[in-house]
Amino acid sequence: MKWLSSLFGNARTPEEEAQLDRYRHFRQLGRAYNLELIKQLPPPALPESGKKLGLYKAGTLIINQDDEIAVAYDYCLHHYRRAGKNTIERTLETSPPAADSDEMIYLSAMAGSRFSLFRVEDILPHRGARLADLVTNESLELMDIGLSSAGISGIIVAGRLLSFDGFNMSSGTLIPVPEEVFESRIRSVIGKFMSNTAGATARLSPAQSAAFEAQVIRIALHDGGEDNSFYTDMEV
Repeated sequence: MKWLSSLFGNARTPEEEAQLDRYRHFRQLGRAYNLELIKQLPPPALPESGKKLGLYKAGTLIINQDDEIAVAYDYCLHHYRRAGKNTIERTLETSPPAADSDEMIYLSAMAGSRFSLFRVEDILPHRGARLADLVTNESLELMDIGLSSAGISGIIVAGRLLSFDGFNMSSGTLIPVPEEVFESRIRSVIGKFMSNTAGATARLSPAQSAAFEAQVIRIALHDGGEDNSFYTDMEV
């Protein structure tokens, strides 16, 4: 009765459909809002951040694919600081969206987001994946249509997660990390920055968080090569 399974196997409850609609809304809103935030970055932000991520050679920004520039700008928004504040924090302080707006919900989720490494424990068809955080040892579900369609159980990805009421989603791009690269190069980076207790990332200073993320991204991009296939969520 395969036809019956294919017909009803992906049926969702009204609550699940409402959650997916909310996720799609914030995914679409996020793309537009991120562009507005990027416009606020000062000119030195991209070159300085690009150097830390290993994307500069002989004074020139070298981008092999569009996903790399998305990763670089995401790093800029969270870690390029002036007077101790990044673009997200300055926006919340000087020109915040209306308190009850979806833009404020999204911006607050960005401010509270976390970068980590995750193992895909299970693919949730047409929804996302179940992940294990390899830094904090937490388990969580991620809404990500791109990962649900192209991801494979067991792979490791690096990226930023935003938490909303009822679901988590990525900042848009997840970088695959080969198992051998994680074991030989990244595990030692985690040990350098984190303690063995859960929630270690929450105790990193802004400078430590920036350095940890830069080292992980640099390794992931370098070892992935020019043909590295990122997991980019483009659900609208």
